[in-house]
Amino acid sequence: MVSTLSDLAVVCGITLVTYAVWLLPGNPLGPLRVLIGGSFVLLAPGYALTAALFPHGESAVSVTGDRVTLSGLERVVYAVGLSIVTVPLLALFLNYTSWGITPSSVVLTLVWFVLGATVVAAVRRLRVPAAERYRLPVGDALTRLTGAGPATAVIGVLFVLSLAVAGTALATTDGGQRYTEFYLMGEDDETGELVADDYPDEIAPGNSAPVYVGIENRERRQMTYTVLVEFHRVSAVDGERRVTARWQEARYETRLRDGATNGTRVDVSPPESAAGDRLRLTVMLYRGSAGENPEIADAYRTVHVWVDVPSGGGEP
Repeated sequence: MVSTLSDLAVVCGITLVTYAVWLLPGNPLGPLRVLIGGSFVLLAPGYALTAALFPHGESAVSVTGDRVTLSGLERVVYAVGLSIVTVPLLALFLNYTSWGITPSSVVLTLVWFVLGATVVAAVRRLRVPAAERYRLPVGDALTRLTGAGPATAVIGVLFVLSLAVAGTALATTDGGQRYTEFYLMGEDDETGELVADDYPDEIAPGNSAPVYVGIENRERRQMTYTVLVEFHRVSAVDGERRVTARWQEARYETRLRDGATNGTRVDVSPPESAAGDRLRLTVMLYRGSAGENPEIADAYRTVHVWVDVPSGGGEP
């Protein structure tokens, strides 16, 4: 039974190793991670499905002679072809679920698909008479390889290299953009819930109003951010709109792992000297630790709302 299921055990091993490597923070394995991921994506789903569909060995022949069997080379071709078809179909399925297409959902779906197909393949293979079961022909393959001519050996090496290159391309393809979501939210006057609306549009000097700054890390790595909240006076200078005065309201740093979200309340109060003006409340996001006086143009992301500052002050 061990030799009968050895190929399925290898597929399960590759699957579990790939999942363990994916869980490692950062990329400590370097190119080895690409090799493992490429082998998994290009071969594992298709091979498990092929094994489930064709449990008989190459030499098995039914009584009627109409049983479909595959040679070793045909199984490899089927494995690659079905992997190329299966992976996009699984991603399409995820797109219509609540999980969506994320690195976590794609990896977990592939892992469970491969393990499930492998279990089905093992059950179907064990129901086949022992003499007709498919076995991984390691010994026969080595014998044929050592007895093959130079041309056959070169073709075999080129085929293996082609699989490696294709697997590497699939593993390193960026499945989506790397970005950071950066946004402002206000507090609904009736429900008190945070919404992408109801921003303060008028704040008298001496009064304050809250805004909520949201950050979501989609950079696929841990990130450190610096957030600056400022009031800007924007004036026309030589026919161009420029920031002619800046008042800093808040500054903070936060560190987020991939996929994590941070929401921070900031209370803003316009300066007394800006009474009667219309100021731009600008929130700037910088990657890493920004300097003492970072430039507005150097911000990674910016969001802003306009706030009227009435003259005459207000109740404190």
